Amino acid sequence: MRIVVTDTTRIRPAPAEPSKHDENGRGLLLVEALAHDWGSTLVREGKRMWAELRGDGMP
Repeated sequence: MRIVVTDTTRIRPAPAEPSKHDENGRGLLLVEALAHDWGSTLVREGKRMWAELRGDGMP
């Protein structure tokens, strides 16, 4: 399965290293843990993020 989201900023995301007290910064860590592959593509309106999940339950 491929999941795609878009937004209007052209800043490419990078996984963060949040402290245990941070309330933000864990989204891509979750995506990396669950997805088989993920990435981003710049588009005219901003960027498109995608993640691919396997059907066998394995990342």
